[in-house]
Amino acid sequence: MINPSIYFSIRTWLRGRFLDAIGTIAKPAPGIHILNGHRTEEEQEPETFRLLLKNLSLHVKFIRIEEAINMIKTHQHPDVPLVAFTFDDGFMECYDVFAPVLEEFDTNALFFINPNYVEGDNEYIKQFNDHTVFTPNRQPMRWHHLKELSDRGFVIGAHTMDHQMICGQNDDLLHYQICECKTTIEQQLGITCENFAFPYGKLSHADIKSIDLACQTYKNVFSQSDYKHYFSFNNRVINRRHFEPFWPIKHVKYFLSTHKR
Repeated sequence: MINPSIYFSIRTWLRGRFLDAIGTIAKPAPGIHILNGHRTEEEQEPETFRLLLKNLSLHVKFIRIEEAINMIKTHQHPDVPLVAFTFDDGFMECYDVFAPVLEEFDTNALFFINPNYVEGDNEYIKQFNDHTVFTPNRQPMRWHHLKELSDRGFVIGAHTMDHQMICGQNDDLLHYQICECKTTIEQQLGITCENFAFPYGKLSHADIKSIDLACQTYKNVFSQSDYKHYFSFNNRVINRRHFEPFWPIKHVKYFLSTHKR
């Protein structure tokens, strides 16, 4: 029997070679694509992200996230590939890397944050990094970073108070994680928080009760699943496509070649 770690390594290698090959000829499909990322590989930034956007800009047009949301919700059908960006979890690289590079390409992003992580002490931050989002050695953006980004034209959205799955929870906990998140962001930043993305992103990570509450609380609700379709949950949740800024351009081109419905 093959050792599971060896099997995973082989599978990952084969997947990478497949994406390298097919990504060489893949062309981004016409439509509105929202790419959702999380993190960097620090030692290679910001050059890796800048190079990805430079290469990607040869094949797509970047648009602001507000425009992408409006086009999706009004069922527009562009004949060219349009790309907008969101980032989850609120790591400092959003401030240090993603925002400055996006500004170089005259576009913005929507940053989904967790208020208790923003305000967390060292113990909370380590627990969040190591056991909640499984991304060690990160630091959160603080409120003054987020305020500055908002003033620069970036959009700040809600991602629950603690990056907690909103599935099968009691009413009080759902209200705290979903509704209190909006209230806290608005009080701290002096903005209207209209956007919510549920953590972990798969459709199975939310249920009808939690989606009902999110849709009652926010203008726009997002998942990171079912990317072949613009919407899920009866046209109430906008789907995004996962990527990471250090992925090869060939891989991103392949993922953008999906014709969306």
